[in-house]
Amino acid sequence: MDRRLRHIALLRCFDAAARHQSYSLAADELSITQAAVSQQIRNLEEHFQVKLFSRQGRSMGLTKQGNTLAESVAKAFSELSSGFDRIQTEPENGLLTVTASPSFCSRWLVPRLWKFSAVHPDIQVRAVASAQYEDVRHSDIDVAIRQGEKVIDNVHQETLFIDPVFPICSPKVYEDHKLTCPERISQCWLVEAIGVGRDGFSWNDWFKLAKVDIDPTYFKWMEVTTWEMGINAVLSGHGVFLTAGSMAQDLIDSGALIKPFDIQIEPGLKFSLLYDEESPRITRVKVFTEWLKEELSAKKKPDDKSGFKRTHT
Repeated sequence: MDRRLRHIALLRCFDAAARHQSYSLAADELSITQAAVSQQIRNLEEHFQVKLFSRQGRSMGLTKQGNTLAESVAKAFSELSSGFDRIQTEPENGLLTVTASPSFCSRWLVPRLWKFSAVHPDIQVRAVASAQYEDVRHSDIDVAIRQGEKVIDNVHQETLFIDPVFPICSPKVYEDHKLTCPERISQCWLVEAIGVGRDGFSWNDWFKLAKVDIDPTYFKWMEVTTWEMGINAVLSGHGVFLTAGSMAQDLIDSGALIKPFDIQIEPGLKFSLLYDEESPRITRVKVFTEWLKEELSAKKKPDDKSGFKRTHT
């Protein structure tokens, strides 16, 4: 072991002084006298033969060497705190932070969270809409639901479900354009989401699957950046949107939207579940993820491998 680590008590004092840029405030935090802080900093400087603080008028400031050491000490103490957290498991009750893409959050997750709260009223779920792959090991995120094929190291990752992709439209568009065969869709406004997770799930892919020859230069086209924007577009009667089943199934069930054809891109879009198995909140993480899987399973039918009911063909 590095013998310099025996000065960890002095480093604790140095860390407080560096954060506050004040010996007196550091003394208040550590419940010791300002003179004791000054002495400990002096001992540290003498041992390493380097000046860590310099006086700037009536205040103290870090020297270049002091700033370098302060950054390393702060990281080390942060890592220690993280380690302490990991060996202290919190009770089941408490706050749980869950993140998912903005569209999945608003279209699927948030409308169902009342069911979880009804069964587990002592677990408060905070839903965070984000398109990023957050670090569930070193952040306040407990559970992440992510779409796509990206693999994250050092965390638990499993496939939550695989979602088929298919066209949807309003009943009015269905009737006005007489969508009795896939070829007629090419005469509609085509709405397509672009961005993360869309590779292989475009209109070109769907028309190829439907065996429809198309002329891309003829299309009336609109691109959106989220599934939710596309769904809102077709709800207003604007064309046909190619979407993942989980984003629109409730609207299909209610009759607000129609799935005109039983032609869907499969296996479809992969949704993954990620969490840190060493999280201090692992007990409530397990409770939530079990509920999540049960809620997804409740949508399945024996003849539907996609996991979401087909309601219109």
